[in-house]
Amino acid sequence: MDSFLSKALEVLSFTEKERKALWLIAGHSCKVAGVSWLKVQTIADALEVSYKTAQRVLSSLKGKGIIKRVRTLREVSGGFGASLTLICPVDLSYREEALKPATEKAETANKKKETFFLKAFQKDIKDIRQQEELDYTYLTEFVPQDFIETAKPFVSAQEVYTLWGKAQAVARKYAPDVLEVTEPAIRAFKASVLAYKMRRIKGSFGGYFWGALSGVFSVEQRKKNSTLLSFNWLEE
Repeated sequence: MDSFLSKALEVLSFTEKERKALWLIAGHSCKVAGVSWLKVQTIADALEVSYKTAQRVLSSLKGKGIIKRVRTLREVSGGFGASLTLICPVDLSYREEALKPATEKAETANKKKETFFLKAFQKDIKDIRQQEELDYTYLTEFVPQDFIETAKPFVSAQEVYTLWGKAQAVARKYAPDVLEVTEPAIRAFKASVLAYKMRRIKGSFGGYFWGALSGVFSVEQRKKNSTLLSFNWLEE
């Protein structure tokens, strides 16, 4: 990551604030390579600039394709939380071609090659800007793979994250002694999908899923309580 940043700073044009912000983000991306949880206000304080200036700096870096801002979702409430900043390594070869010395004939060839790479690079950046939804690979650190595979044919990656947050919240509330959350959550999701397909859901799918989770985890907690009571009786 450091080698990419050094190379990017060498061949791309950045303001002093953008350079400082990029190194700041990289310096706080150690836990997960290329992923920073720094808030905009924290970046503003570190750069000694206003909040709006920090936003403009991040927007400029995003426009250059160097970073990407991704909104997170709160596990309990399901609402949007702070945004993550992802450092996105990009192809810098078209810039490197422009830096190589060449004869007049070779320079013409390089210009054609540079134009080709530039068009391809701009197309890639355009695709990134237009990508409105995350793919499911972003979820692997936060959501069990079995739940992802069950839910992804029906909902987006962000919705999977929200639904899993609901499952964890309901499990903590109704089944605090139950350790295995994934399998009951999958059963509740399948029951909710079936109800949706049968047109039995009058309100929102998320609301119905919450109710299904409450029922499933309440049963799991009762099973757990029965097991604990049985052990206590045997001990007496």
